[in-house]
Amino acid sequence: MQRYNIFSTLRNYSYLCPCRNWSHYTDSKMKIIIIANGLFPQKSWVDDLLHHADTVICCDGALEKFLLWASKENDVSKDISVVGDGDSLDPSLLEKARQAGLEVKHQIVLEQEYNDLTKATHYAISYARNKGCPDGEIAIDFIGATGLREDHSLGNISLLAYYMETYPGVSFRMVSDYGTLLPMNGQRRFSSHRGQEISIFSLTPDKPVSASGLQYPLQNRCLTSWWQGTLNVALGDTFEVFGGSVIVYLDAE
Repeated sequence: MQRYNIFSTLRNYSYLCPCRNWSHYTDSKMKIIIIANGLFPQKSWVDDLLHHADTVICCDGALEKFLLWASKENDVSKDISVVGDGDSLDPSLLEKARQAGLEVKHQIVLEQEYNDLTKATHYAISYARNKGCPDGEIAIDFIGATGLREDHSLGNISLLAYYMETYPGVSFRMVSDYGTLLPMNGQRRFSSHRGQEISIFSLTPDKPVSASGLQYPLQNRCLTSWWQGTLNVALGDTFEVFGGSVIVYLDAE
């Protein structure tokens, strides 16, 4: 592992993010952001999210997107790691980060069984555990994990279920300017607002899904294709979903 030791400045913020379903983030002691090399968010909520992160992990070339944000926000206080197989990382970005005053840890993982997002997720869990943080107090948010390439987007979205099953105590969320994706297994109540668009994707088509508080409720229905649970609408400020391995999409407000 290469380590560029520069300086670190600690900053305290009150949490100001306006988005819903973020309680897992504010209630957690270890807040980790993983940036993939897809479409980087442009709305203001991403500033709050990154400012309040305990650490930021970039998937290889996504470091360039973070450096653009850090330059705009003048935030060089973050503990930064770059994780991946190195295929999309321009080495000059590490030097650029050093010159900007960022402390960057660089870990190359050459095996190709997992993609860079999964390598970064495994790294994030190890990082938090090494800091003495139990899994139940770790919250990981993925940004830049969708957009640009549909195959990457589909693969990354489906990985939410794998992460949930591999690390059942950890909270995971995938966020973009367009909405939020949350994995669940069993029963979960979600915050919403009347008229909010909701989609439900089942990764266990043999297990029935039920949902209440939606315009088109589900009652013990096996969702054998991804389209079958899409384009629903919340009736109020909460809705509930019951099922197996499920990913719920909430349209951005």
